[in-house]
Amino acid sequence: MTVQVYFHDFMEVDPAISWTGLCPPLVGATYTDITTASVPGVISLFDYARPDVVITVNNVPVLSLEQTRGNPSGHNIPQRFSFGVRASELLVPSILYYPLYSRRTLSDLNPRWVNPRVLLAQFRMSDIYQVPALSIFWPTDPATLLPVTGQQAQQQMADVTADLITNAGRRLRLLRLPTVVAALDDMEAAAATLASRQSENPNVRSLLPNGFGPEARTGLTVDPTSGSVLWKTDNYLASLESRATMVGPEWNLNRDDFSQRDLSLVFRGTANASRTDSEHPWPGSLTMLDMLYTRRDGGLSPTARDHNLVYELGVDATVFQSRLNRSRPPTAGYIVDTFADLLVLATGVIPGRPIRAGSPATIDLAW
Repeated sequence: MTVQVYFHDFMEVDPAISWTGLCPPLVGATYTDITTASVPGVISLFDYARPDVVITVNNVPVLSLEQTRGNPSGHNIPQRFSFGVRASELLVPSILYYPLYSRRTLSDLNPRWVNPRVLLAQFRMSDIYQVPALSIFWPTDPATLLPVTGQQAQQQMADVTADLITNAGRRLRLLRLPTVVAALDDMEAAAATLASRQSENPNVRSLLPNGFGPEARTGLTVDPTSGSVLWKTDNYLASLESRATMVGPEWNLNRDDFSQRDLSLVFRGTANASRTDSEHPWPGSLTMLDMLYTRRDGGLSPTARDHNLVYELGVDATVFQSRLNRSRPPTAGYIVDTFADLLVLATGVIPGRPIRAGSPATIDLAW
């Protein structure tokens, strides 16, 4: 058995100080800079966002990992979510390793907690793809409310990784491994605590009185944040068409596909400083919304949805179109194009890849 560890930052996987040194199957493993990876199965995991770590057994990925000791508040964790979606699509276990709660700095007294939607969306991924999509919580020092830095505190991460390595090639049993079950139980307990702190989204409840849930495994229902707006699809299409000064030849065909679903969840992102693409947090958050609120049970791709997913972004449509039609589109644009049924931009509408499939991006409505 040949074990390889591909890493972004060696300090994060240094056996002398990290969880890797507590993981017996990694004794004798080869460590390689992830930017030099040439194994196709590893490179495929980079399609949405390159993870911090990939571990392979005989050149077959057994784990895709994002880890951070950073405070989990805001979009720090959701922005990383797309790496795990890609891993699940390729039937590779994924782990987000981060503090469940921690302070930002010594001068900030209040700990922040992770967004429970991250955990609920991982449950749905685990159910849909039947491969673990886990959060493992980096221990927090109860005295300082900052992440623990000592190696011995990283034992759970080492134990889960060891089980995934020793059970390589046995995908259908991975969700039953005791260490994986324990991690899922920790996630479920955290989600139950954090869900009770979330407010209902009045817009969502006006159309879905009971919300989207209950979500997979937990039985909990947590609404999208107020930044997400749920529309009746016919009303949303009418609002777009009322603004249009140009209607492209493909609009009616794409419109028909979009109108097959009664409801549409609209998520607004923020443009980057150059106003050419999305700022970092939003593409990852869009993939999380898809998994949690629009994806059909058992739906293996973004085309398998109960509801439409729309991404709004204040970028010129012609600028965005040209970026999407490059031979290698920028990562942020590629992610939202892959996951949004419609891309509603500052000057027009581009149908996303779930609707137009492999066709080039076109501006079907302009204003």
